Amino acid sequence: GHARYHDLRVVRNKDGQMVVLNKNGALAIVSEDDRELDRYTLQMGTVLFVDDGGPVKAGLRVASWDPHSVPILAEKTGAVSFHDFVADVSVKSERDEQTGTGALVVLETKEDLHPQIIISDPEAAGTVLGFYHIPAGAHVMVKEGARVTPGELLAKTPRKEAKTRDITGGLPRVAELFEARQPK
Repeated sequence: GHARYHDLRVVRNKDGQMVVLNKNGALAIVSEDDRELDRYTLQMGTVLFVDDGGPVKAGLRVASWDPHSVPILAEKTGAVSFHDFVADVSVKSERDEQTGTGALVVLETKEDLHPQIIISDPEAAGTVLGFYHIPAGAHVMVKEGARVTPGELLAKTPRKEAKTRDITGGLPRVAELFEARQPK
């Protein structure tokens, strides 16, 4: 069949791939007689390997994304500037143990600071093309003054790992209730 985008806001990145900018969009696989065969809900930051209306064959990989983090992506081409990035107050520099690379990490702050990445037009001074609020815990992936293109990763927030709990976690409390003892 062929691919059909549903409620997707996409941009073409510098590698020529389509990158999804919004949540709640979907990619449907439609047969030749316009019957929907399959539908995939896509995450923000998903890289699509098939264009809207493009042909699809069985076994073809149509999309890829990072399941371990939530990305913040640039929507326009421009220069990066930081707003409310105060060293050791709203951001701190951290070194990744596995890769050895350094990154800025946004901190939870009691101050009246709201860290943002601002994308502006380098030719027209002062023209803001977009601004992105960066949440606490996010890792900033760009340097100040760098030029970015649409679909480029500005920052990413690691997803929390789900803690597994079993049924035995609540059993001592249940035993206390049935024995009619005073709780400790």
